Amino acid sequence: MNNNNPLKQNNPKLSFLKCTSGAVAIAMAIMLPAIFTCMTFSINQSYTMRNRAKLSEATNEASLAVVAIDNKNIDDDAKKQNRKIALNYINYFITKKIGDASQTDTNLLESGAKINVDYDENKKEYYVTYNQQLDEFKQNNNQGGNPKPVVMSNKTESYGNTRKYQNRDSIDFAFISDFSASSTCLYSDVDCNDYFPDNYALRRLDYMKEAIVDIVKEYENYPEYQFALVPYDIGVPIESETKNEAGGKNYNCSVMYKMNTIYDSINYNFWANKNIAYTKWRKLKNDGVIQDYTKSSNYFPKHRKIVNYSMDNSYYHYYSQLIGPALNFDPDNMSDMKVLREHDLCYPRTDLWDRLEKGQSEWACGTKRGDHPEKNKGEIDRNYGKVVQLFDYMFSGDYKDVHYSFANTKTVDVAGTIKTLFSEMKRNIITFERPISPVIAEFSPFMGMCQAPLYSNKIMDKEIVAAKKVTSATYTKIGQGKFVANFESTPHLIPFSDKADHNRDLLDNIQKTNWMPGGGTDTMTALLRTVPVMAEGRGNNKVMIIISDGKDDPGAEVLRDNFLDEGVCQAITAGLRSKENFDNGYITKLAKSAIIYYIKLTPKAKNLTTDDQYKTEYGKWFTKCMNGNSMFLMEAQDRKSLTDVITKIIDIETGKFIKKPE
Repeated sequence: MNNNNPLKQNNPKLSFLKCTSGAVAIAMAIMLPAIFTCMTFSINQSYTMRNRAKLSEATNEASLAVVAIDNKNIDDDAKKQNRKIALNYINYFITKKIGDASQTDTNLLESGAKINVDYDENKKEYYVTYNQQLDEFKQNNNQGGNPKPVVMSNKTESYGNTRKYQNRDSIDFAFISDFSASSTCLYSDVDCNDYFPDNYALRRLDYMKEAIVDIVKEYENYPEYQFALVPYDIGVPIESETKNEAGGKNYNCSVMYKMNTIYDSINYNFWANKNIAYTKWRKLKNDGVIQDYTKSSNYFPKHRKIVNYSMDNSYYHYYSQLIGPALNFDPDNMSDMKVLREHDLCYPRTDLWDRLEKGQSEWACGTKRGDHPEKNKGEIDRNYGKVVQLFDYMFSGDYKDVHYSFANTKTVDVAGTIKTLFSEMKRNIITFERPISPVIAEFSPFMGMCQAPLYSNKIMDKEIVAAKKVTSATYTKIGQGKFVANFESTPHLIPFSDKADHNRDLLDNIQKTNWMPGGGTDTMTALLRTVPVMAEGRGNNKVMIIISDGKDDPGAEVLRDNFLDEGVCQAITAGLRSKENFDNGYITKLAKSAIIYYIKLTPKAKNLTTDDQYKTEYGKWFTKCMNGNSMFLMEAQDRKSLTDVITKIIDIETGKFIKKPE
């Protein structure tokens, strides 16, 4: 064992602990309070930072809620509403309540807390500022004395600030506008569902037109926002590129459905101006002679002359009663038939035997038309009976779930229409030339469809509606007024276009026309016919705005609800956002968003709060189309409220709420 260490030799009984214990005790006595102080300070600061962050984020959420309402602090009530909303959001995000829900300034905040919401009208920015007293975290003041509570506040230059600004992303807006007879009702008359043409400047239609004009004017210089008009009654009127034989314009009627197989092959454009002698076949069926309208054997073997004569003679009546008077500028000096002969529109048939054998009329009129019966015997043989059955569905009164359209619950393939909504869009669009004539079966088996342009051009008026028949005096009035010769295709569908001044053209078209609605109401037909319009639009976002008094025809209601039950709204919006549809060329632009709104023109839809109330007023538009979300359902009672509602929709779709950058 080596004992040469001098320290051990001099201090053989000392240990390491004994010789250093004093130094450790002194060090610990000094360090521990400092450590605890630092830990306490760090924890305090950590909690402070955490709470400050929570409060800042809470204010961000509060400011987003405030800007969504966008009441612009217009009065004291608006300011209190904003403060209340901001408090609710902040209190939701933190555990320490800083205020209550009182609407009075005195009790709005608890002691030691302040909140304010300012609005910069020029920038359209909202500023939410606050501070909060936290008693659990205290600090000493510079003069000494008792510790004071820590006051938290948001960093106003970067938190709680949001901006309402116009989103310059492209948006296609389509106004799906109700032009049925009930839109002539006074907007204060909640029970009206009739035709009242004399309610000028007080009609639902008038304030709908004025509100649309207001909106398009407001945004006409924004090329990224394009507007389309889809007017409807039963069907959607479409502008025609052709003119009628008197020199005025023609117009078309259009729907978009996949028809059931038996009705899918009918040439609806051919049949649109034919007289099918329904009353004759109705009598034969009542007598038990005809069992099934669709069988061609019921007509041609024994009744071919009646088939031929009914169609041929209606051509003669059309030209002699409507086209001839429209062309004859001096009826005292020239007969209408002479005018028709001079224009090579009619000629007399001289072969009496030929007329008796074939069942032809005394005068042959319109024989140069491509849809003349003599040129389309194959179509007549194939589909005559089917059209008789269509007429029976529409006008016999035997079917409570059917209305005055060939597209109804008996003829439409609902599931097939939805399935092929985009893939067979072009094939499913059915368009036919609407005869410019009073609404009678002699001139069209589809007389119930697309009537609004007839009313707007005075072909139909209150006297005809009241009399429920057309007299010789009616034709004289139409002829003398040159209503056929001066016919304008209005209202009609105005789709989107690539023209730089598209919105201005639409605005001019709306302002220069005298809208006079007429006919029934079929909103589902209008919504479906809007799909091709939206599919061809080039906007990144699609907004469809239905504007209606909500009173569909009874049979149209059934078909509508069938489509809503099958998810047609979801199919439309999803289809416009479908990459597969875009890749297949079914849509021009893949939409980022697609929304359907419904505005009801009735005070009955005002102040609704519960789901049951919305269900009662809007039916399956609420439960099925909107999935129970009432934000897509709105109401209006006059021009201002309708303008405000549409503006709100545009603000929702074009506005974004952003935090001000740090």
